[in-house]
Amino acid sequence: MDPLHEHMKKTGRATDAQEIARLHPVWSGRLSLGLVNIPVTAIPLVQDRRIRFRLMHRTCETPIHYKKVCEEGHEVPDEEVVFGYELPRGDHVLLEREELRNARPRSSEEISLDAFISVFEVDAHYFEKTYLLVPDGSDAAYALLRRVMQRTGKAAVGRVTLHSRERVVLIHQYRNAIVATTLRYHDELLDPTDVPALEGLPEPDDEEIELAHHIVEKLSAPFDPAAYEDRNSARLEALIRARAEGRGLVLEGERRRVSAKTLVEALRETALSLER
Repeated sequence: MDPLHEHMKKTGRATDAQEIARLHPVWSGRLSLGLVNIPVTAIPLVQDRRIRFRLMHRTCETPIHYKKVCEEGHEVPDEEVVFGYELPRGDHVLLEREELRNARPRSSEEISLDAFISVFEVDAHYFEKTYLLVPDGSDAAYALLRRVMQRTGKAAVGRVTLHSRERVVLIHQYRNAIVATTLRYHDELLDPTDVPALEGLPEPDDEEIELAHHIVEKLSAPFDPAAYEDRNSARLEALIRARAEGRGLVLEGERRRVSAKTLVEALRETALSLER
């Protein structure tokens, strides 16, 4: 593998055991099931693969830096920075860092597994971020909990403080491991029934339903995540490689699709194309 590709790969995600071992735990504590304690550490399950850029000055090719400047034009040192909450009349309530720290829930080193539910009961839209839980001197208890979750299909619900915020967390098994998925609170999700644009939509006729059903059946297949590559990163990598090698590269734009005249016409043409 060439050095440029290897560099992009390493800056994108952890790919082997050594790189995974270098990931810093975001939480250490224990899962509590009655009198059974299972010490674990949590590391992010999802790795950000995006290619990172820095803002540079075209003329001298050096990185751009930003300074904290107030509206009166003065540069503000860190010790003079406070947090402001804007009131309806435009004034601000000023809060110190220490006040915000004291208002946050105390970080707990324990996730109590008090309730078990079917993981399928949780709407996927509540899922926020998933962390891999690694046993920390608790191999036997960890393996037991994992096996029980595999056998029953159950997940546990608890609470944990991560990144200075208390979160509801779902403890479940995933690919021979135990993971913790933070959940959004119910009032963080928009209720689609409150969206005016979704009211009074027309009812599709029988032909439209049959054609659409036929198309869905023809396109139905098992989900294979490996079939969906990050095309944006691939195009960026090709562009960066070309520039690094001192050559130009022209990337083609997306092709425009020709729209059919009516919905039924589009359905008919799509269904016909799938028969070829």
